[in-house]
Amino acid sequence: MRTPGLFLVLVPAFALAQTETVTQAGGPPRDVALPPTSASFVDEATAAIVNPAGLTFVGAPQLFYVHEQNSARDLVGNGLYLGTTLFRSLGAGVSFEWLSGGGAPFYRKTTWALSLGSPAFSLGGGWSLYSSGNEALRRLSAFDVGLTARPSDFLSLALVAHDVNAPRSGDFFLPRTYQVAVGARPFGDGTSLALDWQVDPEAVGDSRLTLTLQQRLVRGLALGAGVSRGFGLDSELSGQLGLTVDTRFLGATYAPGASIAGMDQIFAVRASAQPYPGVTVGGGTVAVVDLASQLTSGGGGVLALLGLGAGVDPFLRTLRYLEEAERDPTLNGVVLKLEGLPDVGLGRAMELRDAVQRLRAKGKKVFALLLRADDATYLVASAADQVLAVPEATLAINGLAASTMLLGGTMEAIGVKWDVARQGVFKTAPEQLTRTDASPAQRETLNALLDDQSRSLETSLAESRNLTVEKVRAAFAHGLLTPARAKELGLVDDIVTTETLEKRIREQVPGARFSTTYDPFAERRLRWGAPRRIAIVPVIGDITGGRSQNDPLGFAQTAGAESVVAALERAAEDPGVEAIVVRVDSPGGDGLASDLIYRAVLDAKKRKPVVASMGDVAASGGYYVSMGADEIFALPTTVTGSIGVFLLKPALEGLGKKLKVNRETFSRAPLATMLDAWEPWDAKAKAAAQTWIDAFYDDFISEVARSRKLEKARVDEVARGRVWSGLDAKERGLVDTLGGLAQAVAAARTRAGIPEDEPVELSVFETGPGGVLAGLGAAQLAGALLPETRDSIPEPLRQLARELGLSALHLAEPGVKAMLPFRLEVR
Repeated sequence: MRTPGLFLVLVPAFALAQTETVTQAGGPPRDVALPPTSASFVDEATAAIVNPAGLTFVGAPQLFYVHEQNSARDLVGNGLYLGTTLFRSLGAGVSFEWLSGGGAPFYRKTTWALSLGSPAFSLGGGWSLYSSGNEALRRLSAFDVGLTARPSDFLSLALVAHDVNAPRSGDFFLPRTYQVAVGARPFGDGTSLALDWQVDPEAVGDSRLTLTLQQRLVRGLALGAGVSRGFGLDSELSGQLGLTVDTRFLGATYAPGASIAGMDQIFAVRASAQPYPGVTVGGGTVAVVDLASQLTSGGGGVLALLGLGAGVDPFLRTLRYLEEAERDPTLNGVVLKLEGLPDVGLGRAMELRDAVQRLRAKGKKVFALLLRADDATYLVASAADQVLAVPEATLAINGLAASTMLLGGTMEAIGVKWDVARQGVFKTAPEQLTRTDASPAQRETLNALLDDQSRSLETSLAESRNLTVEKVRAAFAHGLLTPARAKELGLVDDIVTTETLEKRIREQVPGARFSTTYDPFAERRLRWGAPRRIAIVPVIGDITGGRSQNDPLGFAQTAGAESVVAALERAAEDPGVEAIVVRVDSPGGDGLASDLIYRAVLDAKKRKPVVASMGDVAASGGYYVSMGADEIFALPTTVTGSIGVFLLKPALEGLGKKLKVNRETFSRAPLATMLDAWEPWDAKAKAAAQTWIDAFYDDFISEVARSRKLEKARVDEVARGRVWSGLDAKERGLVDTLGGLAQAVAAARTRAGIPEDEPVELSVFETGPGGVLAGLGAAQLAGALLPETRDSIPEPLRQLARELGLSALHLAEPGVKAMLPFRLEVR
């Protein structure tokens, strides 16, 4: 930081990098002078007259008013500048400038400008019209063209052609001039330096050099300075200083300038819809975050049928929200409102808990307010500085249980038989339809999994709440806790009402303002260029062929191989993506679809690093799609493994007979009806199916052995359909590292060679659902007609559908299935 300071000492006054048009008759037109800027810097509404390409970087609508008083020329100027960016790539701006004095007629200049581009490159153009009582001046109109290239966060290049058409009217002439600008940020985005060279190709001797500095002193306070000198014999050295004070939505600048001829004073005011990094007033912000709302996508029901309402996976969106909040210096506290966590198991609860701990590590005070909590919800809450409960809170903090519903007796009663070919004694998924009780293999698996997950839960709660494991277990034994009893047991710090909660927070975060609409992504981005990116490719829900879907009733989401493979290919081909994280939260599904995604991961790995991050569950086909990555991360409580396959087919002949239905079949081959849903398998069909399944299983474990660099016999020992916790999977070499999405992203960054202190952008390459109207442009219409709903299907009904297997009916379709035992839920 010494160089900018020395620069200010050596150059006492700095000039404006401001375009001044050359005219005949020594008079107008010219633009209203602006505070110190450069064609390579400008990215606000004033870009319309400096470099129209800069409008691409404006963001949300903003309005500038500039007033100039030039004593050297006895001139007064006023300017109004409005700019915005539309659809993330199209910039638009309009400016109105009024100038009078200096021995010239009063006139107004109106400029319309457009730009198109990205954070790395933008091209823009502007059209200016003049109006005045002077007829010759009124006939003038001019065109500007500009481009800006920001190949990195420390370099910005600009080229502007002013008055391209070189208009002439009477005595007034606007010569075509070119402006070349080079901007640099050698010390980070707080210091910007630029050199602008403006030249008239018809009069090179009249060219002008301008050196500009913009220095952010502290948050919300910036200094601008510049020095300018022309090459002509009569050119003057001029200088300018500027001081800018920003609050979030308003800003003001005072910029006096001087030359031999006299003083030029500029006053500027900014109003913007997007918050700027402003002066922090009081105790900063305390965000009130409803985690249940954050985790609700609202994409079920009719919206799912239409293929609408599907954006970034809500859990990934929530993790990004909390991660961005960590870096916000204006955020001093967070109140987490907890009323259950939709579709969050222990694995993802662990990730949310880690996110809360990182918030605290960054100095944010975190308060967890419990309205309704189960074990997973309380696991997240326990990481807060204080755990608070409302007087009537429902606290079902009572330990874990696993259950699976068995429909074998029901199937027998209605006359439906299920034919099964499977490989792996622990591949018990079909047993939900064929058995009346849990098999020994299923009992062994569930008990081992429960032991691991209970151990992780108890240890984590004891550590967070400074309790012994024995005290945590004693609390579980109460079943359903009242807030008062939870406080006695050390699970809750206090019972609060709205008034006492606000008082407590104001005492611990003095001067803070509360925000229920806090958005950590809203603040204006100051960095240049497009940051290097890490792509997140989600594999969420049952794995199927075709495109990803939400079923119309909202019971389940599927990860379609076509959608996921396309996302992986886009990420691998995108030059801005340095690494890929495949986020898997899937119990598996179709074997062929799983293999297609696995092959796409292997192909992507040839071009850039690929890391897999497992959520609550990444089992069977979910493990299959993960195993090709360079490194696999799993949470201690992740349900994974289940390496095995099966073929499941209903035989409805018995049901048909009960309903007096008769069916006759004519075939020309002995096994032509092998996959028919009417007749059960005979011995030949069963043998053929088993041969097929054995071959697929052999391929599965062979690929595991190759990807994980294990002996095939060793893989077979830990495969056979056995489900493992993330902790056990690591011990057996099935995963590499224990950690969540944040740790997987950090590993991807390291593998891509991105320094730890360099900001990166997490870009979700969505594989989300489509529907019957997807791609027909109906989203806006349907969005206007259909009301928003927090959850289209009541949770008890969703849970019943999952337990009955209604959310995975696609498993009855022909084909090899690599699937976790039906809807295993640990709660």
